Amino acid sequence: MYYLSMKKNNKILFVLLLIFSFSSLVFQDSVEAQGEGFSQYKPFYEESQKNFLVSIFISPLRPVVGQQIFSVKVVNKLTNKPVENLKIDVYATPLFDEKKQFSPALSSSIMPGNYQAILRLEKQGFWLMDFKITGEDFEFTVSEQLEVLERNRTLGNSDFSYAFLLIQVLFFGGFIYIFISARKKRNRINE
Repeated sequence: MYYLSMKKNNKILFVLLLIFSFSSLVFQDSVEAQGEGFSQYKPFYEESQKNFLVSIFISPLRPVVGQQIFSVKVVNKLTNKPVENLKIDVYATPLFDEKKQFSPALSSSIMPGNYQAILRLEKQGFWLMDFKITGEDFEFTVSEQLEVLERNRTLGNSDFSYAFLLIQVLFFGGFIYIFISARKKRNRINE
């Protein structure tokens, strides 16, 4: 009897967890990134160079210390199609005392014409981003400055902090609910 009572309580918690998980997936506006599951990107820089339009996007939306994903798309203005078979090198030069970083931007057959580079920027401050784009008969460099913010995990920082606290309350509240209801059921059975 005790086992059946616990099984019923677990079903209720499981249904609540499914509803919460499903709602967070449905209401999330995200873009699929190659090799990264789901990431959200924002435009970082766009420039016309020669006969090409270079668009650069960055994830996370608010660059903080840690991993930054840059998505580079080069479109030929004459054909209006993404240019493939490029070599794109991404350099991050800090405007403070830190080492320069490098990452190649790679493309895949899943997303032709999109090149992604991943850099780990471990210090806050301003970084100069250089994107060296080399094709068969052309080469140019796009430069832009990026401000990387310190990670702030306090209550007033963002919705993430509140969501994390809500999940913790639901998790521990579920355990307390199961424990109390199982104890009440056991007491009724013993009487």
